[in-house]
Amino acid sequence: MKENKMPFWKHIEELRKHIIRCLFAIIIAMIILMNNKNIIFDKIIFAPSKTDFITYRIFYKFTNTFFGIHLHPIFLLSKNLEIQNRQIFGQFNIYLWTCFIGGFILSFPYVFYEFWRFLQPALSKKERKYSKIILVVVTFLFLLGVFFGYFILCPFLIHFGYSFRISEVPKNIFDLSDYICLILHTVLSMGIIFLFPFFIFLLTKMELISYIFLKKYRKHAFLIMLIIASAITPGDILSTIIVLIPLLILYQISIYISFSVSVNKKTS
Repeated sequence: MKENKMPFWKHIEELRKHIIRCLFAIIIAMIILMNNKNIIFDKIIFAPSKTDFITYRIFYKFTNTFFGIHLHPIFLLSKNLEIQNRQIFGQFNIYLWTCFIGGFILSFPYVFYEFWRFLQPALSKKERKYSKIILVVVTFLFLLGVFFGYFILCPFLIHFGYSFRISEVPKNIFDLSDYICLILHTVLSMGIIFLFPFFIFLLTKMELISYIFLKKYRKHAFLIMLIIASAITPGDILSTIIVLIPLLILYQISIYISFSVSVNKKTS
C-alpha cells in the first residue's frame, strides 16, 4: 500500500529506471542483430522480394491443389525485385535503423515485462497472480501480429506494388529505403495492432470503457478499422480485406475480454 502513496516525482523516477532498462535491452538485441547482418537482411528482410519466398510457394501450392487454379504470375512475383540504393550512406543508415527496430521486436517480451512491473503497484493481489499469463498472452499477440505482417501482408503489398503499372514504359526498380520502410512499417504496425485486446483490458480495468460501449459502437468501430486497414495498405481491396479480417476478430475478442473483466469486478 505504501507504493500507492508514492509521490508523483517518485513515480517519474521509477518510470525513468524502467525506460533505461528497456533501452539497454533494445541496444543489446540491436548489437546482436548488427553482428548477424547477413542473416537479418539476406534471409529475412529481402526474402519477400524473391520469387521463392515461402508465402508465394505455399499460396501457389494451396490454390493449385484445392482449387486447380493456375495463378502464376497473378498472385506471385514473376521475377525477383530489383532494389537499388541511391544515397551515399543509405545502406549504413538502413543498417542501423533496421537493427534498432529489430532489437525492439526481439526484446519486446522484456520491454513489456518492465512496463508491467511499473503498473504492478496499482494492481490488486489477485491481478498480480495473472502477471505471467498476461506476459505470455501479450508476447504471443505481438509476435502473431509480426508474423502476420511479415508472412501474409508484406508479400501481398510487395506484389501489388510490383505488378501495378500505369504503363509498360517505366521500369519498377525499387528504392532501398522505400522497401525497408514497407517491411518495417508493416511488421511493427501489425504487431502493435494485434495488442488491441490488451489495450481494451487496461481501459476496462480503468473503467474508461465497457463491453456495452464496444457493442453499442460496433458499426463506428468497423468504420475506424476500415480506415486503419486502408491506411496500412495501398488501398486495394484485397490487401485491405486481409488486414480488416484480423481486426474484426480482435475486436470481437476484445468485447469478450471487456465483458469478463466487468463480471470479475462485480463478483469480487
